[in-house]
Amino acid sequence: MEQEAYILGRSFSANARLNLQFFLWKDGGFTLHPNIPANTDNLRVAEIGVGTGIWLVDLARHLPSSAHIDGFDVDLTQSPPKEWLPLNVSLHNVDCLAPLPEHLLGQYDIVHVQLFHLAVHNNDPAPIIRNLVRLLKPGGWISWGEIDYSNWKIVRTEEGKDIEDNLTPLLEMIGTLGGTRPNWTTDDWPIRLPEFFEKNGLVNIATDNLLFPLELLAFQLDTALMASEEVSYKALDPMRNGSGDHCRALISRVFRDRQKLAYSVGRLTVIGQRPLK
Repeated sequence: MEQEAYILGRSFSANARLNLQFFLWKDGGFTLHPNIPANTDNLRVAEIGVGTGIWLVDLARHLPSSAHIDGFDVDLTQSPPKEWLPLNVSLHNVDCLAPLPEHLLGQYDIVHVQLFHLAVHNNDPAPIIRNLVRLLKPGGWISWGEIDYSNWKIVRTEEGKDIEDNLTPLLEMIGTLGGTRPNWTTDDWPIRLPEFFEKNGLVNIATDNLLFPLELLAFQLDTALMASEEVSYKALDPMRNGSGDHCRALISRVFRDRQKLAYSVGRLTVIGQRPLK
């Protein structure tokens, strides 16, 4: 993905949002899916789209010291400086949506992707999956995590049972980028990742899908509003049709009702293994 195509922010507040999203996701029980073996010597792990690097830093605490963890992104400005990273973590400017450098192919035991929805063109993750499979050693694993919008629903408190729902139109505006593309909040490609994995030759596919519990819905909503505001400035304002202002007005109304209305979605993780032969 070209750098200018990234429609979220890269400010300190965007960094804070990414870190909060990580911890809310980890509340579901794991940094790395427990079905993926990670206690072998000289393990090689790659993360695609590192953001702030928080997943890499956290994972390094749980792996053997012989593990080597690489992070790939087209922009590394949100991550810590090299001197502050764990010794076995390295970051690299690599566009993993483009043809991959030959020296990376077949090198990794684990490839991790999470919250990559906006990088998926035309709601079709197959080209990305084909690229990532090429990174794997025989027997290596891909882990892909996304918010599952296939069965999302509005959740109201008793006090909020009759208030206007501004959240649904906000999600529609963000999901379609102001009506300029198919709505990714209504497409079900993440829930079909097992099918995409199978078509690309992966085996031992497993799915984990956990709803955010009620006590975390307000925090999860905060991250959605932060991301929506970033999109409003970076993607909608340049359209010069008032959609950015309209989006921020919806954000303000949703935040006003934060203690009365939120939405429930799943934390979906799908894993698959490259065959040994």
